[in-house]
Amino acid sequence: MADTLTVSYSCKDDVHTIETGGAALPRVVVDNRGIPQELRAGTAKRLLAGASLYCYCTMLSAALQARDVDFDDVSATAELEMGKNEQGINRILKMTIRCSVRVNKRDEETLRRVQKMMEHGCLVTGSLHDGIATEYELLPTFFEE
Repeated sequence: MADTLTVSYSCKDDVHTIETGGAALPRVVVDNRGIPQELRAGTAKRLLAGASLYCYCTMLSAALQARDVDFDDVSATAELEMGKNEQGINRILKMTIRCSVRVNKRDEETLRRVQKMMEHGCLVTGSLHDGIATEYELLPTFFEE
């Protein structure tokens, strides 16, 4: 049986709230009030990139810790390449994660093994490049004035 995770979203007065249910990040608030329309684009892509970086770097850290590797200073960037897919629809075509970590020289061999493992990505990035089966349900409600 698969595990499930539910995250909720609401928007009122141009304040977008994502309730994660998580202890470390219970909610994400995107407050667009006072921000010109042309500066709002890209928020979802930034959230995806941030989630990917967080997942990748915490998995890397956990893998190094589990193998007693002496390390610090993990930092990373995610670069998203946008364009049109075969159907001419705008999509994220590629994500490149660049990660650096300081490792004690005596742990170099172990780092190389972890590095090989990290080529498969983490839960989030691996799911993206493996493809995610997606289903959509749009359930409208109607009102009369």
